[in-house]
Amino acid sequence: MAKWEQDVITYRRDLHQIPELGFQETKTSQYLLDTLQQLGLDPVQIADTGVMADIEGNRPGKTIAIRADIDGLPLEEDTGLPFRSQHQGVMHACGHDGHMAIVLALASRLQATRDFPGRVRVFFQPAEERPPGGAPKMIEAGCLDGVDEVLGLHLWASDPVGTVAIRSGPFMANADQFTIRVKGKGGHGSEPADTKDAVLIASMIVMNLQTIVSRRLNAFDTAVVSCGTIRAGATFNIIAETAEITGTVRTLSKIVQDKVIQEIEHIAKTTAALYGAEATVSYQYGYPAVINHQPSVERLERSVTGLVDILHPDPAMGGEDFAYYLQKKPGTFLFLGCRPEGESFPHHSPHFQINEKALPLGVEVLYRGAMSFLHEN
Repeated sequence: MAKWEQDVITYRRDLHQIPELGFQETKTSQYLLDTLQQLGLDPVQIADTGVMADIEGNRPGKTIAIRADIDGLPLEEDTGLPFRSQHQGVMHACGHDGHMAIVLALASRLQATRDFPGRVRVFFQPAEERPPGGAPKMIEAGCLDGVDEVLGLHLWASDPVGTVAIRSGPFMANADQFTIRVKGKGGHGSEPADTKDAVLIASMIVMNLQTIVSRRLNAFDTAVVSCGTIRAGATFNIIAETAEITGTVRTLSKIVQDKVIQEIEHIAKTTAALYGAEATVSYQYGYPAVINHQPSVERLERSVTGLVDILHPDPAMGGEDFAYYLQKKPGTFLFLGCRPEGESFPHHSPHFQINEKALPLGVEVLYRGAMSFLHEN
């Protein structure tokens, strides 16, 4: 067994114990810097807690960049693992510890021989879980300067080990947020006729928003409109004067995104007006859609054929700030199956675990993807 195959598990377990929130990843960043230096590289710290290092091949060529995200989530871990989080209230519950471990082991493997043309840049990005995300800061700091292609992966606990999920074009969604504020007229619960009930109006708006996807969009367009919170009222016998609704919108194209925004505005304002109230809408754009580049995807698929089973799923409606890199450079983002043996819990669960057998496979997938690009070019 190669040293990197053993080290990838060690890296993951070390990093799992020190999760930190976005732009607070000081221990994590130091671990990455120290490890890369021990490999004989010259890493630099960028974008606050981000880290970047170049591995030079032994002959000229192009440059491919490979990204790992590094932040944890505000969760108290409940896995019972012997290497559980040592930081109260923070946990690696989305696989970022595994992403870092895979890219560190890849760097170790490449540095051991340097037998390839060009350059592989590895970079470790803070704050993927914290919109507006760390990717824009990393780009501003120069992580893509001189880069010809970019590659990234995400461990995916719903897919079995030995699979890679990938597709050209839209792969993950625009991930936006909206807030609707309703202004009615409050009053006593025993005299509703003298009020404009903000709770009732907000409830009607929530119901009517569900018609956007089912009745206002083309049947072949893809969108999600979900209301997450309603806040209103102070006590049981007072009719609320104001209410606030928050929710998320997921779309795969700008045309559908614009149509959904228009419909939210229209429904909120006309529904409120029907009951003699007012509504205002605030819309916050989140991460853009992850759009994979077809030549990059096809090359990567060829490179891993026979190593893994290749899945071509429908686009995931989650968001990822890797999208910003793909707006600047051609490249591919993929899902690496890591479903654990026994019971599987979703990402962002305090019980979330991965199957560590996926980690060496992730190194091999990224290695083949990088080498196929460099040798082709």
